[in-house]
Amino acid sequence: MSKNIFLILACFLLAAIPMSATKRATTKNHTHTTAAHHTAAHHNADGVTADDMTLASVSKTNPFEIVPAAGMELLGDIDDGSADAAMIDDMLNYAHKFLGVRYVRGGRSPKGFDCSGFTSYVFGQFGISLSPSSATQYTQGTKVSRSDVQPGDLLFFTGRAARSGRVGHVAIAIDADPVSGEITFIHAARGGIKVDRLTAPYYASRYLGARRVLGK
Repeated sequence: MSKNIFLILACFLLAAIPMSATKRATTKNHTHTTAAHHTAAHHNADGVTADDMTLASVSKTNPFEIVPAAGMELLGDIDDGSADAAMIDDMLNYAHKFLGVRYVRGGRSPKGFDCSGFTSYVFGQFGISLSPSSATQYTQGTKVSRSDVQPGDLLFFTGRAARSGRVGHVAIAIDADPVSGEITFIHAARGGIKVDRLTAPYYASRYLGARRVLGK
């Protein structure tokens, strides 16, 4: 009788051992599958983890290269001509420093200027090379209509012989009123460096045209 009971218990033990092993294997596989699913959930389609998602992207080939947000690369292409406008303002302010300097025929220095000597000297201080001859300056840059004259443009006039049609004088435009059409300019006149208006009868009757050598 005892022998039979022992055999029955042995059979139960043998049957229980593989069931336990199977349960442990099943639990281990479930844990591994859950971990793998958890890891995959933290990656997007490109293999970037959630921790990698920051405000700026980092180049895969160069970790020190920050890729700007969309559209930011266009900011460097904006050009509104502000650099030219600033240079023209500086140039005109510089020209005004010579107000009252005497007129000297052929003069090209602050000790004394003639008309083309004054324009070539002022522009030269800002890296713009002009001929010392007003007639040659009339061929430089681009032609500008009277209605389109802007500060910094060169204005040309005949000399004392108003009907000659030949360039004999040059000035620098400092202001152009689009409403009235009035243009003021600075130049080396017989009385020295001064500011005048294009509507003044003397200059209105001698005006020939304008040229632009700086700006757009």
